Amino acid sequence: MKIEKINNGFQRLAVWILRHRLVVLGVFAVLIGFSFVGTKRIVMRTSFEEYFVSNDPMLLKTNEFKSIFGNDYYVAVLVKNKDIFSQHSLQLIRELSNELKDSLSYADKVTSITDLEFTVGTEDGMTIEQIVPEEIPSDVHSLNKIKEKAYCKPYLARKMVSKDGTMTWIMVKLRPFPEDSVWKKTSDIGPDMLTGKETGQIISKEKYKDISPNAAGMPYLSYEKFIFLTKEMSRLFLFAFIVSIVVMLIVTRSLRGIISPLVTSVLALIIGFGIIGWTGLYIDMSTAMIAVILTFACSIAYNIHLYNFFKTRFVETGKRKISVTEAMGETGWGVLLSGLTTIAALMTFLSMEIVPMKAIGINTSLCLLSVLVTCLFVTPVVLSLGKDGTPSANMSKSFEGYIGNRFEQFGNFVMRKHRAIIISSVLFSAFCGIGLFYIEPAFDIEKTMGTKIPYVKRFMDLCNTELGTMYAYDLMITLPHENDAKKPENLKKLDYLANIADGYRLTKRHSSITDIVKDMNCTLNGNAPEEYKIPDNADMVAQLLLLYENAGGTESEYWMDYDYQRLRLQIEMKYYNSNQVEQEMEAIQAEARKLFPGAHVSVVGNLPQFTVMQQYVERGQMWSMLLSVLVIGVILVLIFGNWKVGIVGMIPNIAPAIIVGGMMGWFDYPLDMMTASLIPMILGIAVDDTIHFINHSHVAYDRYGDYQKAINKTFRTEGLAIVMSTAIISATFAGFIFSDAIQIRNWGILAVAGMVSALLADLFLTPILFKYLRVFGNDKRTSSEAVNELPKERQRNFLSNNKTP
Repeated sequence: MKIEKINNGFQRLAVWILRHRLVVLGVFAVLIGFSFVGTKRIVMRTSFEEYFVSNDPMLLKTNEFKSIFGNDYYVAVLVKNKDIFSQHSLQLIRELSNELKDSLSYADKVTSITDLEFTVGTEDGMTIEQIVPEEIPSDVHSLNKIKEKAYCKPYLARKMVSKDGTMTWIMVKLRPFPEDSVWKKTSDIGPDMLTGKETGQIISKEKYKDISPNAAGMPYLSYEKFIFLTKEMSRLFLFAFIVSIVVMLIVTRSLRGIISPLVTSVLALIIGFGIIGWTGLYIDMSTAMIAVILTFACSIAYNIHLYNFFKTRFVETGKRKISVTEAMGETGWGVLLSGLTTIAALMTFLSMEIVPMKAIGINTSLCLLSVLVTCLFVTPVVLSLGKDGTPSANMSKSFEGYIGNRFEQFGNFVMRKHRAIIISSVLFSAFCGIGLFYIEPAFDIEKTMGTKIPYVKRFMDLCNTELGTMYAYDLMITLPHENDAKKPENLKKLDYLANIADGYRLTKRHSSITDIVKDMNCTLNGNAPEEYKIPDNADMVAQLLLLYENAGGTESEYWMDYDYQRLRLQIEMKYYNSNQVEQEMEAIQAEARKLFPGAHVSVVGNLPQFTVMQQYVERGQMWSMLLSVLVIGVILVLIFGNWKVGIVGMIPNIAPAIIVGGMMGWFDYPLDMMTASLIPMILGIAVDDTIHFINHSHVAYDRYGDYQKAINKTFRTEGLAIVMSTAIISATFAGFIFSDAIQIRNWGILAVAGMVSALLADLFLTPILFKYLRVFGNDKRTSSEAVNELPKERQRNFLSNNKTP
């Protein structure tokens, strides 16, 4: 590849840009205006179900479940008072229950101690009544009667009321959410988020403070998470923005060195997010955050390389436009190649089976493509503005000259100590590599967000109560024929299966149609405890279900379908452990298949979704990392026409991936949606500096024909830019270390570690590999030229021993 010819092409491009500055700025102004309108069309996604592609088996199962049993999302409010059976507490519980039912846009049914299906036997069979009368009594005797009723049915009491009478649930079942095309016509917020927002507004009212309402359920938690991340991201981005400006000011010592990357970042983000808005691509808070961070980081890196060379030439010549064109000529190809390899690495996210991970690849690539265009067309215009300066009389005494000399000396040191560097690098990488085997995935709120966050703390406090549960999953059993579900033998099998689930370490309680059938049988037999069971006679079961429906009962429709072919068993969890819950879900499905050999058995709900996502992320991260390394290597081989260049590009950039993965394993940082995006992202950024080093070394080698001299020249011209870009990017990432959210804090720590390790690999490993692999062939210098460059004593030794230097 004729690198000089390519550099001359970029230099001619810079000349054209400077001649047509107004045209370039005008085109960008129109593009920015169009993109800005597009940003207004962005809709942040929040639903877990949107994490799956349209034909994913888990999504298909969930949709089938919803078509039969309705929305699996719900809102739960735990109320607490020293005596929930006092008149005041009961009145507030009723008011809160009614307001939730009336004010939540998608409320379907509310269940609470003031609005409960309580079956009572009568002469005619059975009736359903409320344990709390319409007019709540104030006398102690009547209130005690209410309390007795609440506890007279143990299966109901253990789900609804705490043993000490201080806590109770208000459960809100939700109607199915409409399609996006429907709700978007009337609202700019999704149904789940709207439900969460409305719930928060209701329970925070002053009049309910005496019963301390605390909400749970995915709509409420999703909304609280969205609000937290919106505020947290604003705070962290402001902090990172200030830190990066300070660091850029220190390392560039120029206002122009700050303005260029900032302008590039802002314009690129507007263009990238504008395209996302116009095309309706998937985006949520996490994917947006990663896109913004990476856009900002790469913008700084690309501009620093361009600015560093411009600054050096401007100090030497004092000619601004000439310095810009020469800087574009020397660094433009490296910037373009760096950007394209980073985009290629990010596009490997498309190999993952989760929509947000695919979105990270597409959205971030769009933003980085915008960064490239802006950096190569707008930055030269920004740098060209201003007057010419006075050339430096003695370049060696300038700051740029001094730093260049120090980096050249550092390059000599690296080459002298190459054996020790290689050995220590291999040993350290091996140690980190072992840590890769200890990485564990986590998607639960406690491990990904942490209890320092107020809404998480409230939720965990709720989970740790007698009534509280963290998550739940549903087992759906589809029997071969209609009416099979109400056969006594099948109901008894379901009851037996529920008892098996109760014995699992994570299970807190279960719910199914058998609770209703056993309660009705008990009610019709004088509430005798021994009659709390499934009748043996099929006609009796059918009669019980008919009596229940005639009495106005509706709860059964949530646990058995209208064709009496499907059964639902819900299992609530005490706490979350990713490996344990996966084992228990597999075990309960295996038991169900044994008990119902001809049935179709599947688990649905949030926990199965978490489990499937874990599997996708575990596989996806490995594939993405391997594809990133492979793609980067292939691109370098194709561009430079040399397989050795591919090795030089891959080896130093595998090290950061191993170190980041090792840290995750050794320090117990869980693999979540954010950390899973980190290794391919680090690979994409880390290769930028490697490409600049290879590109400039290639140019220097073509000019001097000597590897050592090429390495020294590269360290002189690119060493400072490599360190500066890494320092600024690391400082930007470091701001996220101060987040209260565990996954954001871990991401910041690992990102900094990855960037620093990538810098060390570029400074210590890349030059060694470049020289000793003889990437572009043997030295072109003659033996006499090599001898003349040696110290006098070594020249004498060479001449006497006739050795090749």
